[in-house]
Parts: sequence; C-alpha cells; structure tokens
Amino acid sequence: MPNSHGLAIITGASRGIGLALVNRYLEAGFPVLAIARDTAVLQPRENLTVLDADLAGRAGITRAADRVKAMGLPVAVLINNAGVQNAIDFTGPDSANPMCPDCIRDEIALNLTAPMLLALCLLPLMLRPGGTIVNVTSLVSRQPKPSAPVYSASKAGLASFTQSLRVQMRSEGIRLVEAVPPLVDTGMTVGRGSGKISPEAMVDAIFVSVRDQKRLAAPGLSRRVLLLNRVWPELVRKILARS
Repeated sequence: MPNSHGLAIITGASRGIGLALVNRYLEAGFPVLAIARDTAVLQPRENLTVLDADLAGRAGITRAADRVKAMGLPVAVLINNAGVQNAIDFTGPDSANPMCPDCIRDEIALNLTAPMLLALCLLPLMLRPGGTIVNVTSLVSRQPKPSAPVYSASKAGLASFTQSLRVQMRSEGIRLVEAVPPLVDTGMTVGRGSGKISPEAMVDAIFVSVRDQKRLAAPGLSRRVLLLNRVWPELVRKILARS
C-alpha cells in the first residue's frame, strides 16, 4: 500500500461505495480528495478535501486535475468509482425522446470517458513506483444486462481499458486494479435482488487489493460469477439478464 503521504482521490464520493471509500482511506491516514456532484453530505474533516465537480463534462475533469495540482501531493491512489446506470429501451418510446441521446452520451461520459481522462491528466502526478489506479466495473462488463445496454457497454469498455493501461504502466511502476462488485446495498440497487453486501465489505476488498498489489477486487458472489463465466458463459448471461 502506498504510504500515507500520497493522496487518495475518490470519485462518486458522496454515497454508497464512494463514501465508504472516503471513510476507509481517512482512517488509514491518507489525505483524501473526495469528488462528487453533491458534496453536502461530506462534512469537513481533517485530511479531507472536497470538490464539487461533474465528471461527465470536460470542465469537471479540468477542475479535478487543477485541484490535485494545487494540493501539491503525489497521487497514491486514484479510484474511479463514479457511475450511473439508466434503463434504456431502444425499442420503446424513450428512444424517440430528444433527451435520450443526451442520456446515452452522459452515461458513457461518466462511466467510461471520465476514468480515461482522469488517468490521462493525473498519471504525471502519480507515485512512481507505487501509485495505483482502481477502476470500478461490474459483472455486466462480462455478460451484458439487456435492460441497461449503455451501462453494460461502458463497463465492458472500462474493463478493457483497465487491462490495456495495466500493460502500458508496468514499466512505470503504476498498478491497475479492477474492482468488480456483486450486488452492493446502495441506492443504485434498491429493489433489485437479494444477498447484497454492504458498501464497507466492498471497500474492504478494494483496500486489501491495493495494499497487497492484486489485480482484482471481486468479493463473494462476484468472484464465483467470474469463475463460472470462464466455463459456462451462457449460464452467467442468463443469470445477469434477470438481475
């Protein structure tokens, strides 16, 4: 694990996994930059810097990069956690809605483009060696969820980007971790499924994977589904289609 003098940057930091990540890294002694569109729940605390920014737009990315540079600390951990999932039916009335293209564009921008741009902007500021980028993907990056086609596609793209960047960064001493949550008890999963894990349990898996220099953080059901997908992908496809 990078030492506590490096900065931990967490996006989507105002709720769920993101908020639990903020708490965990502060407890571990890291200075934390918490980035979110709604920062009202993030109370002032020692070592915590809060930035209100919409990462779906270039202006938000620029604000985040400028704040990191102004803080003057090397980046130990960048956790790209912010994301949105919309139910989009390309055959339904919403597909003719003039707002639908904007919805698609913004979902891809937050889920996929923002992690790429943050990596591009912040890589020069990362600890070498020892810096880590964590990209939070999803089980639907392996087998898509029909009711959320854009989300599935964006997370598949993020998983692929993680693998590619891992190879590029090997000589730089910067590690890439893919975090693949199972169903986590957050606002995004209200009314969906059972057997959810807590945000804190998911954060434990991420924290340990960064600390122990592992490539994957996939606790509980996630790890079992990923293994099953290797030998019986059709079954996993059917399971995730019902999620």
